[in-house]
Amino acid sequence: MILRPFDPWRSSLCTCPAKLSLNPYTGCVHGCLYCYASSYIRRFSDCRPKGGIDRISYEIARLRGDELISLSSSSDPYPPMERELGITRSCISLIKRKSLRLQIVTKSDIVLRDVDLLSEMRATVSITITSLRLDSRLEPGAPSGSLRLRAIRRLTDSGVPVAVRIDPIIPGINDSEIDALVERAADAGASYIISSTYKARQDSWRRMSFAFPEVMQRLRPMYFEQGERIGGYRYLPSEIRHAILSLVREACHEHGIGFGSCREGFGSDASCDGSHLTEARRRRILR
Repeated sequence: MILRPFDPWRSSLCTCPAKLSLNPYTGCVHGCLYCYASSYIRRFSDCRPKGGIDRISYEIARLRGDELISLSSSSDPYPPMERELGITRSCISLIKRKSLRLQIVTKSDIVLRDVDLLSEMRATVSITITSLRLDSRLEPGAPSGSLRLRAIRRLTDSGVPVAVRIDPIIPGINDSEIDALVERAADAGASYIISSTYKARQDSWRRMSFAFPEVMQRLRPMYFEQGERIGGYRYLPSEIRHAILSLVREACHEHGIGFGSCREGFGSDASCDGSHLTEARRRRILR
């Protein structure tokens, strides 16, 4: 199957609503140092079309029509090759024809190409921005944070609701940017912020340690001695995580936008993943 029930990594902290995950591509070229998917997808840096993606029209046609589809959960649906291949756009067209709810999660401004479809759907876009200072180091293959902010503005100006994922927050690396990131996201028109702290796995910890050796050395006891192991990930101690997320929530409320947290046991103003924004879009369409 290409469409699969969203798998929350067997985390006891997952509060995501029921949804189907669709990954038009396998692998990713962004090269994010903190990426978790590289730990379980072979040749992850080698982005290629998902095997069997040609079956997607059959699978979508069989749906009832009230499902939520997340595009996508492990590989960005807008790699550079999407400009030529148009696989993601074809999937969106099929989803639109079925009148399904759609959540797009991306770091790419290529999503703007599809605003003509998204503006007529029960759709929301989540754009990840982890840093405006260190974006080229943390996410060397991804579009710059400034390009993503411009994409947010164009999407919201077209009536597409946008959530910004400030995710992950890594103490000593991007936590000092929380206020600035929330303010810039709000100014660009985002209506919701989703945030969580860095959860370590062996391969991402190795990459982060190579790029930020002093910071990661300071964090090591917090993760591997004082922290918790949940669902195969190393977490910061809950009191540290929740203190960081409290800062994000306060900044969100100060700027008049909603706050959600994912796999943290912290709570959200609405959905933890921003998918409730598809219903807000539905109400606009019905008007």
